Amino acid sequence: MKTLNKRIARFTNRLPLLLYAALLGFSSWSQAQDAGPAPAGSDSLEYFFDKYVQVSDSGPHPTRSGTGDHGSKSPLELWSGPNKSTLRMTLQAEMLYANQDASWFGEDEANLGESSSSWWETVVIPGLVGNYFSGKGDEWYAKLTAVASSTTDIDAAGSNVGYGDTSDVWAEDAYIGWRSGTRWSDLGKDFLNMSFGRQQYVAGNGFLFYSQSSNGGERGGYWMGSRTAADLAGVVQVNYKDLAVDLIYLEADDQDADTDPNNNTKVGGITLDYALGDFGGVGGGYYSVSSEEKPRDGMDIVDLRFSITPFKQFLPKSWAAPLVFEGEYVYQDNGDAMEAEGWYASGKYAWSDAAWSPTLTYRYSSFEGGVDADGKSKNYDPLFYGFYDWGYWYQGEVLGEYVLSNSNLNTSMVMVGLDPTDSIHVNLFYYHNELDDAAAFGVTSDEYADEYNITIDWTANDYLLFSLVGAYVDPDDAAIESTGGDDDWYYVMLYASFTFK
Repeated sequence: MKTLNKRIARFTNRLPLLLYAALLGFSSWSQAQDAGPAPAGSDSLEYFFDKYVQVSDSGPHPTRSGTGDHGSKSPLELWSGPNKSTLRMTLQAEMLYANQDASWFGEDEANLGESSSSWWETVVIPGLVGNYFSGKGDEWYAKLTAVASSTTDIDAAGSNVGYGDTSDVWAEDAYIGWRSGTRWSDLGKDFLNMSFGRQQYVAGNGFLFYSQSSNGGERGGYWMGSRTAADLAGVVQVNYKDLAVDLIYLEADDQDADTDPNNNTKVGGITLDYALGDFGGVGGGYYSVSSEEKPRDGMDIVDLRFSITPFKQFLPKSWAAPLVFEGEYVYQDNGDAMEAEGWYASGKYAWSDAAWSPTLTYRYSSFEGGVDADGKSKNYDPLFYGFYDWGYWYQGEVLGEYVLSNSNLNTSMVMVGLDPTDSIHVNLFYYHNELDDAAAFGVTSDEYADEYNITIDWTANDYLLFSLVGAYVDPDDAAIESTGGDDDWYYVMLYASFTFK
């Protein structure tokens, strides 16, 4: 009875915010419907929503240039000093409610050990951010934050099975850094940028490096994914003209052995990015991994990526000018233990002058799985990917978040993006998922499932943000065989965020 009373109290406390968020989410959906019929991505969302919410830098290397609006005015400012030096508080509060029907295709208890139909997640992230600008143009900066997260009832991944309702408070960011700023004006702004401590490192769009921490389990907040910082990270970044070079060392935050990533994983290496003006840019890196996890220990990684607009520079007024092509290729080798590849290629077209500014994207991604004839592992290690944007890199709000990882998987994605108003953004997704090696997955068919998603995001103002997500998954033979269920999986989620940066 005490447990029931506690749950009723929690629900009662959260009900006003949920109802408010539901009304706002419905309002955004209604406005989109009134405008006409619509055509058929853990730090949870701060990277994705920077298109709509104007906030200052979330970390020392959020954009690879490290030259954000340092020292901008904040309503939580505690101190201001010479040359726009500041000390300010930050605060982010997030909440989600998710509800499902026939989770795990009707076999949730058989696959998770407990039933998962609906659950709550809450996160509060208080912090301090400081910047000190010297009279010589350089800057010292630091950030200190903590994450308080909780999950009520069993999430769809079953991460808290055996724990029940979970909550945890732990340090997130705790780093100090220095930027050269304009100190060496001949070399350009922020020629040198160095930071050390607990911090997140992002490369490209998060295909390989986004979140170096674990969420869910005893920590709670599985979907939110608000813990992203490495337990220890050192980054030295050099920016010269169009070239950016990062020297990195990362130790994963794996203090909770019951969650991923785990097994004392450490990464050292170099990341390079080169801007090509209107043509786009190329990048990549080389990294070496040590870990208690086999065959990760001793793995070498080569990464190559590009994002180009080939017609924008040479044919700026042609119909083809808005075409954007992106791709990334990762090769992993660990001698006789493993050899694997992961890659994606995508094309995107934007009709910026049309009503609702529609965009159309097609992407194919492939992550190897299984073993070769000699018994060498071909299982691609997704390492530290994370939620950079809707569809990146959790491929599907059901399968990508809760069932499948980016290994032994081939996925075709079609996405339509719409902007009914300046503050509302709508995405419609279709995913077709196939296994790379059905036998290694323990099934006879490689056809896993088709998933359909809709996401509606509304930025109410600079501080309030709401998302409404719907998903439907139609299982194919591999999903039916592996889970034992054949029901269609329905999912809806409501998310709210309140942020001061």
